[in-house]
Amino acid sequence: MHRPNLIAIAAGAAIAGAAFLAGNAEARRPVVLAAAPTAVGVVNMATVFDRLNEAAEWDVKLKNLEARFIEEGRARSAALEAMDKEIKAMSEGEAKERKLDEFRLKRLQAEAWNGMKELELDRERSLKWQAVYRAVREGCARLCENEKLDLVMVDDSKIEITAQRSKDAPPLETQVKAQITQLRVLHSTRTVDVTEKLIVQINNSRPKAG
Repeated sequence: MHRPNLIAIAAGAAIAGAAFLAGNAEARRPVVLAAAPTAVGVVNMATVFDRLNEAAEWDVKLKNLEARFIEEGRARSAALEAMDKEIKAMSEGEAKERKLDEFRLKRLQAEAWNGMKELELDRERSLKWQAVYRAVREGCARLCENEKLDLVMVDDSKIEITAQRSKDAPPLETQVKAQITQLRVLHSTRTVDVTEKLIVQINNSRPKAG
């Protein structure tokens, strides 16, 4: 056999061996599959809060509670005014002093009562928002399961940054920076607005008020 033929055979064998090794290495390399796209939904929270049945029920309860406090407060004020007129019409003496002491005590009690009722009303308002937010979170979990969503975000991408000057307002820069730090979504394209579905989900799952 001629020497050139031997060289050609050796070169062919080397190429075949390299191809075999490369094929084995490729076969042993782990197959990496691309992750499935995340299904994202967005919600307009202002719309949700405005249209939830539970929020409306709380508003009625709070309105009635506030009206009851106002009515009772007016009755206490009227009683104090009547007592004040009575004291002014009395002659100076021990009886007037006793009545005046009674008036001062009742006025202090009325002030304490007003402060207590303000705290009570504030507590009820905070309970409203806790209950409504809890309903939104639970409803969102059910919606994600039903709609096969991986993530639901509050849509704040359309909120405009504003600032205004007033007597007690912080500097304009502070106002703007505070609003920016609260934003979470800068831009979204492949998202689905599920606001309406979430409202229906929560309202339908809530027992009707008696």
